[in-house]
Amino acid sequence: MSFKASTNHQLPPPYSPADSELTLEQLQRENSELRNEIEVRTQENTLLNEVISTVGSTLRLDDVLRHLVDTVVRATSCHIAFIYLYDKDKERLVLASTNEQYHHLVGKITMGVGEGIAGWVALHRKAVFLTDEALDDPRFCYFPELEEEKFQSIMTVPIITKTRHLIGVITVQAIAPHEFTDQHRLFISNTASLVASAIENAQLYENTQRKLSTLTTLSVLSQTISSGLYLDDMLRSLATLTVQLMEVDLCVIMLMDQARERDMESSRQARRLTVRATSPNLNDRGQFHAIDIDRTTLERLRELNEANLNKDSSHASLDLDYENEHTLERLNPLKDNQYRTLVSAPLIAGTEQLGLINCYSNKSRRYAPEDQTLLTTIANQAAIAIKNSYLVNQLAQKNLIKGFFDDLIQGTNDSEDSLRQRAHFLGCDLTRPHAAVMIEITHVDARWDEETSTQKQGKIERGRTAPLAGNSENTGLTQGASLQAAYKRMSGIIRRRIQDNYSGAIFYEHENLITCIIPLSKDPSGTRLKTWLKDLAQQMRNEYDVFLSIGIGNTCQYIADYRRGFAEANEALQMGQNLQDSKVNDGKRPPIVTHFNDLGVYRYLYKIAHMDDLRDVFQDQIAHIDNYDRRKNTDLLDTLETYLECAGNLTKTSEKLFVHRNTLIQRLERLQSLCDIDLQERGNWLTLQVAIKVYKLRNSGE
Repeated sequence: MSFKASTNHQLPPPYSPADSELTLEQLQRENSELRNEIEVRTQENTLLNEVISTVGSTLRLDDVLRHLVDTVVRATSCHIAFIYLYDKDKERLVLASTNEQYHHLVGKITMGVGEGIAGWVALHRKAVFLTDEALDDPRFCYFPELEEEKFQSIMTVPIITKTRHLIGVITVQAIAPHEFTDQHRLFISNTASLVASAIENAQLYENTQRKLSTLTTLSVLSQTISSGLYLDDMLRSLATLTVQLMEVDLCVIMLMDQARERDMESSRQARRLTVRATSPNLNDRGQFHAIDIDRTTLERLRELNEANLNKDSSHASLDLDYENEHTLERLNPLKDNQYRTLVSAPLIAGTEQLGLINCYSNKSRRYAPEDQTLLTTIANQAAIAIKNSYLVNQLAQKNLIKGFFDDLIQGTNDSEDSLRQRAHFLGCDLTRPHAAVMIEITHVDARWDEETSTQKQGKIERGRTAPLAGNSENTGLTQGASLQAAYKRMSGIIRRRIQDNYSGAIFYEHENLITCIIPLSKDPSGTRLKTWLKDLAQQMRNEYDVFLSIGIGNTCQYIADYRRGFAEANEALQMGQNLQDSKVNDGKRPPIVTHFNDLGVYRYLYKIAHMDDLRDVFQDQIAHIDNYDRRKNTDLLDTLETYLECAGNLTKTSEKLFVHRNTLIQRLERLQSLCDIDLQERGNWLTLQVAIKVYKLRNSGE
C-alpha cells in the first residue's frame, strides 16, 4: 500500500531556462496591466472625488455645472461637453453649461423631449454611444451655432434621480472617431447618478434663497417707492434694488421723453426713450443713445412680455424667443457689447407706456419665467410710483402757473423783478413784448379722450344706438369724464402748436379755457398773431372737429400792462362769441378770433345793451325785420346794416353783399314795406345803426 503510493507520487519536472523567461514576461505583462488598471481606477476615483467634493462644497448650481463640464471633458478625453437641464414648465431641455467657447449659448439652445439625440435620451432614460459618423444617426438634430459638423463621436447619458425623475442630460463630443471605453461609460453613468441629487438640491436651494431674497428686497422696494423721494433719486434706488433682486450686473431705467409727449399728436411721430437711471451708476452717458420708438413696437413689447409669462412648450415658443430677442435688441440703449444677456419689462401704468427697465448680465444666463415675472412685478410697482411722481409734479407746476397768472391778471404786491424771475422759471421772458390771449374750446367730440379714438368711435356709436335703460346717471358721469379728458387732449395739441411757433409761450388751462401769454419778439405789433391764430383754429376744426373762440388783447410791454391785456382778451373773447351770427349753423360757422381793437363801437354799446332792456320803436322795427328773416329765411336785416354802413351807396352795398343792384333795390323795397321808419331819411341812419348793434348784442346766444 505504501509502495503504490510512493510510486504514484511523482515530482514535477525541473524548469528549463526558456520556460522561466516566458513566465517572467507574462508576470511582467500582467503587472503592467494591473498597474494601468490601478492608475485608471485611481484617476477615475480622483475625478469622482472631485465631483463629490464639488457637489458637497457648494449649492450654487452654476458652480456645480461648470465643474462637472470640466471633469467630464478630462475624464473622457473629449473636446466638448454640454449639460442640458430639464425645464418642467416648458417641458424642454435647456442648455445650462458648456465649455467656454460656447458659453454664450447657455440658455439659448433648447430642444423638446424626444428631439435630437439628447431629447431621445431624456425621453427613454437610456444612454447613447456613437463612436463615428454621429451626424448620420436619424435621431440627430443639427444646431449650427454649436458647429456640430466638426464632431464625429457622441456620448449622451441621462441625469435621473433614484425615483427615475428626469433632471437633464450630459453630452460629450469628440472631433475624431473616438472609442468610448467601458471605463468612460461607467464613469459618466456614475457621475450622472452622483450629480442628479446635487443638481436637484442646488435648484431647490436657489429657488428658496431667491424667494427669501426677493421677499426682503421687495419690502425695501415698497418702502423706496412710497418714500416720497424725488423722481431721479427714486429711480436710482429702484435700479440698485433691481440689480439685487434680479442678480444682474447692470440695470438701466429709461423713460419717455416728456418733451415729445404731444397728447393726440404723439401718435403721428416716434416717441423717444432716454436713460434716466442706472445701477451701478454710469456717469458717462455717452455710452447710451436715445431710442426712437413707435407705438406699435411698444404694444408688441407688451404682448411679448405677457406671452413670456405664459409661454408653453410648443414649437411656437422658439419663434417667440427669437422675436423677443430681436425686439429687445432694438430697445437696447447700450452702444457696446460688453453685456451678453438682456431681459426687459415695460413700465406701464394703466394703459400708459411710461418707459422700460432693462437688466444685463456680463455672462450668459438662463432667465426663467420666474425672472420675467419678478421683473414685471418690479416694473408695475415702479410705473405706479413714476406716474404718481408725474402727477405731483404736474400739480405743483399747475399751482405755480396758476399763481403766476393770478398775480398778472389781478395784480400783486410782488415786485416786478420777482414776477420776472417767476416767469423765467416757467420759461418766459417778460422783458420782451407779449400778447395776452384767451382760447375757449366751445365744442369738442368726446371721442378724443382716448388715443385709440378710431376704435372707441365704434363703441360710442353703438352706445348711442343702444343706450342702457336705468343707467342715465352713470352715463352722464362717464360722458362728463370723457369730455374733460377730451378738453385736456385738445388743450395739449393747441399748447404744443403754439409753442412750436411761439417759443416761450406759457399757458394756464382750466377745463375748456386756455389762458396764455404769447411772445411777440418777431412781431412786436402783433399784426401776424391774429392771422396765425385763425389758421390754428381752422386746422383744429378740420382735423379734430373742434370749435375754438379766441380773444386777443393789445401788446404788453411792461408788467403793469398785463392786467389790462388780459381784461382786453377776455372782453374780446366774450364779445366775439356774442357777436357771432346765431343764424350760421355749426357746419358753416367760421372760427371766432377777435382782437380787442376789432370790437369798435360794439365795446361801448355792450354794457348799455345788457344794462337797459327797454324797447323803443327802432328796436321794435328791427325785431319785426329779424322775425321776418327767420320765417322766410332771408337776409334783410344784414342787408339793412350793410346799406347803412355804406351810407346809402347802392353800388358799394351791392358789391359788399355780392348781389346785383336790382336785387338790392328789391330788398330795400321789401324792408321799407316792413318798416314804419323812413329808410331814406338820413337822420334815422345813425339811430338805426346803433339800434341794430344793440339788438344783436341783446339777442346773441339765443
